[in-house]
Amino acid sequence: MQFGKAQEREFGTVRGSYSVVTGRENHDSQITLTDYEAELVLDHFGKANIHIGDVKSNEKQSSKPFRLYPEGRRIFLNIVFPKPNKPELRLYISARAGFKPNGEEIWFMFVKESELWIGAFPEELWRSKSSELKRDDHDDVYQESLDESDAIRVSKLKERDIYVRDRNIAVKRMELSSFTCEFDSTHELFISRYSKKPYLEAHHLIPIGLQNNFSMPLDTVHNVFCLCPYCHRAVHHAEKNVAREMLKDLSGKRSVLHDFSLSILDLFKLYAVEEID
Repeated sequence: MQFGKAQEREFGTVRGSYSVVTGRENHDSQITLTDYEAELVLDHFGKANIHIGDVKSNEKQSSKPFRLYPEGRRIFLNIVFPKPNKPELRLYISARAGFKPNGEEIWFMFVKESELWIGAFPEELWRSKSSELKRDDHDDVYQESLDESDAIRVSKLKERDIYVRDRNIAVKRMELSSFTCEFDSTHELFISRYSKKPYLEAHHLIPIGLQNNFSMPLDTVHNVFCLCPYCHRAVHHAEKNVAREMLKDLSGKRSVLHDFSLSILDLFKLYAVEEID
């Protein structure tokens, strides 16, 4: 699978791929490179420089240099077309050579500064690093600001304005949603003791941390969705299939993805809930 915007920012490159190491691949110490993985390798090394046949018949041409993520140590792994006249491209993994990820781990490659890097993480760690939501350190502060009166807001502004998002946009969206949860309008809400309105939280469907990736603003009434606290936590933290269903539902309510030229798979990648093959 090709890098999404979250991986591009994490690794500092737009050219990268990732996939699951199966138990069989770990046992056999070999991975069949497909789709963008194969494209990445062939573009980097050149198809003419990939040996055709088994490794032993030309060990020198089979051996290719990589940088091991994150320390950057140089390692050599074998890559060949094992069968003449067939497009199958095979990478041999080896603990002795320095790279043999466990079954069910996510392995990845990316090109940076004219070198091909390789690495692997447990799936949980990979998804944590790949989630744009994990970067939003100030979301709790933002949510708190939505439940404050203007008087409290003005008082805090005199000390320090740490809100990078406009609360008025979120309040406008709440008004447009008639102060109901936009995922499920039947969800019961309590009345805030501060705002005297049904309590809702604001969620940017395309995470606000990606603003530098887009010329159009992300802090808009169109991109903000009002959710009850349960649904807001769920879209951030629920298991993958639940989060995917919620994202499908929310993205279908407005043309946000179309406006920013994103697919539903792109959105899943931003939240690190995509199916990884």
